[in-house]
Amino acid sequence: MKKRKTPVILSGLTILSMCGGLLGVIIGLISVINIELIKIFARIPGYASIYSLTKESILLYPYVKMLLYGVSFIGALQMFRYRRAGFFKYSIAQIILLIIPYFMWNQIPIVVFFTDLPDMIFTFAFIGTYSLYFIQKEIKVDQDESGTEK
Repeated sequence: MKKRKTPVILSGLTILSMCGGLLGVIIGLISVINIELIKIFARIPGYASIYSLTKESILLYPYVKMLLYGVSFIGALQMFRYRRAGFFKYSIAQIILLIIPYFMWNQIPIVVFFTDLPDMIFTFAFIGTYSLYFIQKEIKVDQDESGTEK
């Protein structure tokens, strides 16, 4: 049986997703331990308002965020191994991560929307790219090596 090689672009994207998931878990863990420590991450582009948003949010927010980033990391790891279940785990976790700020931040919805806009763009770009690979996988399942259908 031939081992399937993961495409280079898919490998790169899944590695970036795993890094993002791991960073999300670390930030969530640090914010649970001591909220003042996450000021360190304020220097990273896109994380400038992380301290104020986390401090003003509902108490459960860091825990929920940590859990969802963990699921996202596991999904990205499974996608790296070219497993379709990882695509669904990653996609669902990322979409929920876009929705929960509307319920857990103490901000008006328009502020939440514009604060999360870069995350939305990247999330949908990554999910769209991943879907291309996993839709192709579904088509190739019914073909043998010569390209003819079974």
